[in-house]
Amino acid sequence: MVAVLAVGIAGSAAASRLVGPVVGVGIYWAGVLGFVTVWQRTGVPLQDERERAIERWASTKTLLVAAVGLVTLGPGLTVLDETGVYEVPPIVEGALLGYALLFVVFGLLYLARRYQR
Repeated sequence: MVAVLAVGIAGSAAASRLVGPVVGVGIYWAGVLGFVTVWQRTGVPLQDERERAIERWASTKTLLVAAVGLVTLGPGLTVLDETGVYEVPPIVEGALLGYALLFVVFGLLYLARRYQR
């Protein structure tokens, strides 16, 4: 399953350089479609309890790193920008907005699951 996705990504990079970006994107999406097809059609369990525990650990650590980054960088960059010490590029502001939206989505999904009947 992962090999299909890896071939799609590698093929996308190669095709983008050799043929063009449209062909590269097509190969990428073919890899993604192959990944989803194997995932949905296989009768073999793809995850066991250990895999789920690893995924839960990694997800928790990722959210923690993103939270610390958002809580420290957001206000810090705002102060630097307002005082004229550093002009924050729009791409950084967009990235911080993306992190904030990540937590909005997490919070909404958490509440929906918690109060599900």
